[in-house]
Amino acid sequence: MQTKQFPNKILWLASYPKSGNTWFRTFLTALQTEGDINLNNLITDGIFASRLIFDDYSDIDSQHLYDYEAKTMIADVFRYYAQECDRLSVFKIHDTFTKGVDGNYIVPEDCTHCSIYFIRNPLDIAGSLANHNNSTIQMAVNTINNKKSCLASQPGNLNITPQFRQDICDWSTHVNSWSIETKFPVIVVRYEDMVSDTFATFTKLLKFVGWDYAESQIKRAIEATSFDKLKQIEATKGFKEKPVKAQHFFRSGISGRWKEELTTEQICSIIDMHGEVMKRYNYLQI
Repeated sequence: MQTKQFPNKILWLASYPKSGNTWFRTFLTALQTEGDINLNNLITDGIFASRLIFDDYSDIDSQHLYDYEAKTMIADVFRYYAQECDRLSVFKIHDTFTKGVDGNYIVPEDCTHCSIYFIRNPLDIAGSLANHNNSTIQMAVNTINNKKSCLASQPGNLNITPQFRQDICDWSTHVNSWSIETKFPVIVVRYEDMVSDTFATFTKLLKFVGWDYAESQIKRAIEATSFDKLKQIEATKGFKEKPVKAQHFFRSGISGRWKEELTTEQICSIIDMHGEVMKRYNYLQI
């Protein structure tokens, strides 16, 4: 069982979109529910970009704020959230680790326990992102290569959607921001290692956080969150995080599909822009 709670601290599950973040959140849920998974009630605290959390803890209607104004306040919101928690809070985050207009990081470093950064071959992200957005693969490639890419863009720089604007930038910028710029402990885990040796990889992540679970608990949670089972649960009970236009959230869970999905030109455009970081994580050898 879990032996440490780490009160008043936050664990960030950080990633560029479609890199394994949701899979790990379902695994954490299975650990605490003895394998009983409800995709629409995952046992984590939500997403950093949640406007509902911001409004609840700031007592301000963020629809009246410009996005840059909200970003100067959001770190304090999560400090307050952590202060009220007698356990380790766990938040998903897609934002690049960056500073707001006030020169301060939007992620509060002082109340951060640590971060797990999920990284995936950008060549494989392209097909998965296209499926997620119900777009063409070329549009997904453009997103991966665009230094100004964002999620939940806000018309007129206002906050009128359930989530704040999330600046994800291009893939390399995102990776470097979380793996180099942070002052708190960060472990980088490759999605491909999660797939090829799930038990060893997930066990390593739990130990990094400081959680102690029995081998039997970890294996049971992994079995409960296999991609086949997650796809079956989504098909029968739905998943609220699936975009309306997407056919399904969980696609295949395998690596290497880019070899059949991307054109030579698309492959080269990603490698040309991200080759240095891809080489660092052995993605040019796959």
